[in-house]
Amino acid sequence: MDEATIRSKPRKARIAPEDTLDAQIGYNLRRASALALNDFTVELADAALRPVTYGMLALIDEKPGIRAAELCRLLGMKSANMAPLLAELEARGLVERDDHAQDRRVQVLALTKAAEAAMPAWRRQVRRHEDRFLQQLTKKERATLLRLLRLIWTEEE
Repeated sequence: MDEATIRSKPRKARIAPEDTLDAQIGYNLRRASALALNDFTVELADAALRPVTYGMLALIDEKPGIRAAELCRLLGMKSANMAPLLAELEARGLVERDDHAQDRRVQVLALTKAAEAAMPAWRRQVRRHEDRFLQQLTKKERATLLRLLRLIWTEEE
């Protein structure tokens, strides 16, 4: 073979099976996340909620009177990112800020009556979304997935 023929032949890369893209956990998490996000967006389009805004509302619902700093911590967000989202939810009439009883510099968060009334339906929609998104998993597999994902991002054992 001449040099031109050798250079034109593509070289077959030797890649270990565990190093292929499809074997990488991060890649698979990203693909699953993209599917979940798309389906969530469709399911909650009528409410105009995104996963982050729904998460904020759900936690405020679960912990009425929560401080914004605690909400940031629980959601793993920076306060600079949280502030415009809180302003958006407040402008939409879904969240109220109130002065803390002992420290007027601190604001506590609560859902408005409209958001309180809507939360049960939004939670049902999220449950529908998760049922659809995870339909290929058994109940036991879902519990295992949830436990494993929590192990990755929490400090709990």
